[in-house]
Amino acid sequence: MSSFRRFCACIALVFTCIVLPTIASASTTGEVRGTVTAHGKPLAGAHVMLVGEGRHFMTVTASNGTFAIFRVPFGHYRLMTMRVGLGMQMREIDLHSGEVLRLKIALHKLATIIVTKVIANQSAAGTPVASTTIDRAQIKTLPTNNSLNSIVQTVPGIVAFSYNEPVAHGFHGLTYEIDGVPLPQGTSSNFSELIDPKNVSSVEVLTGAMPAEYGGSRIGAVVNIVTKRLLDIPPGLHTRLSGGIGNQGMGMASLDETARFGKTDVFFSTNNQRTDRGIDTPTYVPIHDQSSLADQFFRMVEHPDERTSLAFTFSNQLAQFQIPINTDPNNPNDPIVSVPGTDDVQREYDRFVNAAFSRYTKKGNGYLQIVPWFRSSRVVYAGDLANDVLGTQPNPNGPGSISNIGLDQDRYVSYVGLRIANLVTSRHHAIKYGLDIERASFQGSETFAQLGLPNTTTTQGQAGSQTGLYIEDTWQPSKPLSFDYGVRWDTSHGYVSGMQISPRVGVNYAVDSKNILHAYYGRFYAAPQLEDTRAACVVLQGCTTTPTYNLKPEFDSYYEAGFRHIFNARLTGSIDFWFRNVANVLDTTQLLNTPLFAVYNNTVGQAHGIDIHLAGHDSRNVNSWFLSSTISQSLAGGISGSTFLFPPNQPTYPLQLEDHSQTVSANGAFTHRFGRKLQNFATLQTVYGTGFPVQFQSGTGLVPTHLTFDFGIGQELPTGNGKHLTATVEVDNLLNHQYIIKMANGFNTTQIANGRTVLFKLAETL
Repeated sequence: MSSFRRFCACIALVFTCIVLPTIASASTTGEVRGTVTAHGKPLAGAHVMLVGEGRHFMTVTASNGTFAIFRVPFGHYRLMTMRVGLGMQMREIDLHSGEVLRLKIALHKLATIIVTKVIANQSAAGTPVASTTIDRAQIKTLPTNNSLNSIVQTVPGIVAFSYNEPVAHGFHGLTYEIDGVPLPQGTSSNFSELIDPKNVSSVEVLTGAMPAEYGGSRIGAVVNIVTKRLLDIPPGLHTRLSGGIGNQGMGMASLDETARFGKTDVFFSTNNQRTDRGIDTPTYVPIHDQSSLADQFFRMVEHPDERTSLAFTFSNQLAQFQIPINTDPNNPNDPIVSVPGTDDVQREYDRFVNAAFSRYTKKGNGYLQIVPWFRSSRVVYAGDLANDVLGTQPNPNGPGSISNIGLDQDRYVSYVGLRIANLVTSRHHAIKYGLDIERASFQGSETFAQLGLPNTTTTQGQAGSQTGLYIEDTWQPSKPLSFDYGVRWDTSHGYVSGMQISPRVGVNYAVDSKNILHAYYGRFYAAPQLEDTRAACVVLQGCTTTPTYNLKPEFDSYYEAGFRHIFNARLTGSIDFWFRNVANVLDTTQLLNTPLFAVYNNTVGQAHGIDIHLAGHDSRNVNSWFLSSTISQSLAGGISGSTFLFPPNQPTYPLQLEDHSQTVSANGAFTHRFGRKLQNFATLQTVYGTGFPVQFQSGTGLVPTHLTFDFGIGQELPTGNGKHLTATVEVDNLLNHQYIIKMANGFNTTQIANGRTVLFKLAETL
């Protein structure tokens, strides 16, 4: 398709969206509809209330007994229906983004629940199988809730790798959306995380069955984040102070301001934290590993009328990390040695801004959303070049050792984008279509230092763009059956160009009130990041030619099938079988002897596995628990691109284990709530893994298995005047089990997991 035709297609879709009846909300919302009856007849004037996720919705049934609640963010809710003289019904429901939950409620009897994606009785909502929602109540009780990555890693199908990176369904790369706005990954070497979990209200993780609205970048999983929602607070300004202190030099302090003035809601947060143990180290006792983080978050939502909302979000973050070193030449785990006092530091700057306009139709059966957004990301690796070149590493061409290579690097990328989405729902369909466009600009410089030679500096600059068009539909032809299908067109331009049309189709079938079958097929397209690190090979490894940029877009085919079983009203379970076949796998290797990453391609890749999830609670929600497990294998072959200037050197591309392939991983947690209104809690969490391969794409040896336990306890302490002080103690790696995550394997340095940490936190609303 020519550039002119692509441009016309984009303009046509924009025009179509704008001239349609105005409708709106974020892609993170759904709808709750239903009919209330009494003695078999429609009941008018019944009050229906939906409470949860920091929101409170209320409506009254019409003359025909129907009701509808729109713009409901995904998550867990309590539904209450009441009428004077007829009593009240109450139940728990789960709503996923994009769903329309249809209820039939008879006072004194809660009947069938019908979802646009499936029909089921009792608590069988919440499909597809590969969708998991983590609400604020669960985030609060997790001992590892200071890390967004750690929260995401509680989901089946996601494995925690080195530097706490989530690896989803076989390969690196997650797609993040915040309040329905895409957040592209700016550079490939960030240690900091996208957003402080303190500013997160709930998280929805899709490890499979991705709708057509997601695409253009790596989709190992989709992480939908809804930021802090205001509770039902009275008008005025409300302040919350938090602070914490722990071992390993940990300290943190934050200020939260929430305000409601008329139809305007405002949330502001500023946070600072530090530790002496910032990232995974090559030694059991860390050397040179301090880190600090400062972030500010602001969100304002205006509701001019019942059908319209305007939202503005701003986030700013600065993170600084000392790069840990190994100074012992006899360290059996890491052969890369630095001289004492080597002071390499990485600084990361991140900022994003968006403004979202949303408007519902008069009938309330759909919306239009228009979101312009901006993001910038900068990573500065300040190498201590004079000391770097005095260190040593094994000689790759023979016995003995050679001098380390010093690196100083500065990379900056900025994005500007526009999202337009339109949703229309009817009795049997929920049709959504939209446009995502973004323009990126990348600039980078690298200075290489070698012992006895002058420094070499290279620079690069490149602009790029991505465009995605999609249309999708959830069709429910009958009560037990629903189809999710759509198609997406992606194109990208940068150092290289690419394009793909990606069909997506899924089906859910409720065999009975307790069993839901699910199947899905989809194709994905991922554009490579705007980075070119070939100079490392040309300058330092004696490469004599500089071929055209050969980092290619990735093309995936993904299959899954599974089922969800409702054991009873308090226990559910699911199992999912999945397979991924990939051409031009986008992967990362460490650059030189640093923890910086460079992107490259594996020519072919495959991953397959089984995800298992169980979740339960008792009748009063005093005790709750979950267990997630993944049995999987990821393989790749035929290295090319990036610093690997040579073409794949094996004609048949034999598939071999990736270094992040872990056969069995499992995590779970048990939470006990106690005290007034069950506001106090104690949680025991555990993580198990069989270990990663010792060598990248070579051999079958694994590092040892690991089993760790985390513990958290929180209690509200009354301070008078109806206020309280919340005290929390979080102990990570309770048994102090330090295990090897990854050993020097030809491309990457060694990383060893952190030992026991204890953090004590206090928070009070003023």
